[in-house]
Amino acid sequence: MAEAAKKTELTAHDQRRQTAGDLVDFDTVVARVGNILIDVRLVDISPRGFHARCGPARFERGELVSLRLPLVDMVEGKVMWSLRGCFGGQFNLPVDARTYLDLLAGLRDGSFRD
Repeated sequence: MAEAAKKTELTAHDQRRQTAGDLVDFDTVVARVGNILIDVRLVDISPRGFHARCGPARFERGELVSLRLPLVDMVEGKVMWSLRGCFGGQFNLPVDARTYLDLLAGLRDGSFRD
């Protein structure tokens, strides 16, 4: 029985986080339904999703959002979790590998900053 609980726990964890993210520090915006723009700080990204700080804004699990990213413009996704000033989202479609590597390089070296 304990083994079944462990399997369920691992499965739930795998569903929450499918790929490891890359640490970044980038100011951008998230668009909510109705094109309401919220300033966020992107702190972690992967081809499949992101983690951002959102200050006082609150997001609900399942909420549809679009994250503005250099090279790919607005990437649609949904909120997977939210907790006290930060939230994580999963992209509807993963960012392709080549674009992701170029995006990550630019986010890390500061070439996308104003």
